[in-house]
Amino acid sequence: MASPTRPETPELAQARARIEALEHALEQALADAHACRVALQRSQSALSAIADGIVVTDLEGRITSINPVAAHLTGWTEHESLGKPLREVVRSVDARGDAVDLLQSGFCNGSDDIVSLLRRDGHVILVDGAVALVHDDARRQVGSIVTFRNVTAATRMSRELSWHANHDALTGLLNRRVFDARLERAVASAAELGCRHALLYFDLDHFKAVNDTGGHVAGDELLRQLSVLLRRQLREHDTLARMGGDEFAMLLENCTEPRAAAVATKILATMQGFEFGWEGKHYRIGASVGQVGFSGAGLSAQDILEAADRMCYVAKETGRNRIAAEELRGYAARKLRPGREPATQRLS
Repeated sequence: MASPTRPETPELAQARARIEALEHALEQALADAHACRVALQRSQSALSAIADGIVVTDLEGRITSINPVAAHLTGWTEHESLGKPLREVVRSVDARGDAVDLLQSGFCNGSDDIVSLLRRDGHVILVDGAVALVHDDARRQVGSIVTFRNVTAATRMSRELSWHANHDALTGLLNRRVFDARLERAVASAAELGCRHALLYFDLDHFKAVNDTGGHVAGDELLRQLSVLLRRQLREHDTLARMGGDEFAMLLENCTEPRAAAVATKILATMQGFEFGWEGKHYRIGASVGQVGFSGAGLSAQDILEAADRMCYVAKETGRNRIAAEELRGYAARKLRPGREPATQRLS
């Protein structure tokens, strides 16, 4: 015969209730832990899938997390990176070679320069990115997140496109678009500040004979070699451009008339001393130079170009290998009056 069940004491009931509550809490904690593991795995998977490098730091700037892309870009493994200062792993410098503190100034560093990343293996890549603060649920800052990407190829392509947009493909000199823009700027400074500038416009004498005899390949090579010589006649802030064909222009800013005449004379001397060899033949060329000085208001870039082109034509028509000069002042481009010859100079 079974013994009768004893009634549960209050103490036992309380203990059972506590056990059940602990079991429920444990189940909830296990569920929360599982959810956290799933969320962490998802976050890690997301960080691994992102194409940008991502580095998370604490308040002291030490790395607490780094994704595979950032590890690849820097050359540091995740295990080696954790706990290290950001500046030691993501070593960044500006165009002058000065270290960039990414957590303080970001990737701009107060300039338009692209930041360079010094990889652990010594290679250098160009990077761009951003830095943001990380906050907890109470909106307290707990660290920073740094994202960056390799922009080496894109930057080089952009620079190449910019170079080709501004330079003559054959000679490497500036092209007409850039020259026109700089001439417009010079015209503005002449009007607003009273500056005096000079424009030399010249084309080659006897260039056609090179093309006809040696072909366009020979003519192109002559233009390339000649462009190198012409660059040497410039001051740092002067502008030399190929205007098309065998025509060139030189803008001499803040230049006196004697200085402009001296440069024009040097151009003629350079042309005379230049001997071009091609397939056993030797060619000599010359130049007809139109020199126009300009200052004051009321002038346009078109006025100055037309005057320089006209002077170049005068130099060619009066014997070639010489300079024809004109001065434009004041509020209107001075036109040649019938019976007045422009000043010309021939290199003896």
